[in-house]
Amino acid sequence: MIFGDLTTENFKLNLPKVIADVCDHLKTLDLINLEKGRHDLTDQIYMNVMEPETAASESKQAELHRQYIDVQVLISGQEWIEYAVNTPDLSQYTPYDEKDDYQLIPDIPNKSTIKLTPNMFAIFFPYEPHKPCCNVDGKVVNLKKLVVKVPVELIK
Repeated sequence: MIFGDLTTENFKLNLPKVIADVCDHLKTLDLINLEKGRHDLTDQIYMNVMEPETAASESKQAELHRQYIDVQVLISGQEWIEYAVNTPDLSQYTPYDEKDDYQLIPDIPNKSTIKLTPNMFAIFFPYEPHKPCCNVDGKVVNLKKLVVKVPVELIK
């Protein structure tokens, strides 16, 4: 897991080139006015723009992916994201959905939490469980965010 802020001068430091290129592209966009839905960035990389409402952490399930890296960028609002960098015992959770590349787990063992505010990003690699869109300080807020899906095989 990596997190940072698109507004800092050295936000690309140590990012894989393909992810640094994606972030450079995002900086050229008018993020606040992006339309909801899927936007293809290349023939392999796409982003989903969404406007979810945060919820209590305990009411949500965590997710993890196997084929794609998530680059989650908060556009407006604030959210907690729970995550872990250790792989849980996947046999104990919902079956993996290969078509949509996700597996749900009720909670994250050995979890940590980060708070995202606008222009911050969090990058989750395959098998890193994460639970986005959680309330900050118990407050429900409307978010605007995007998630770029980068195939893991593009990391060199």
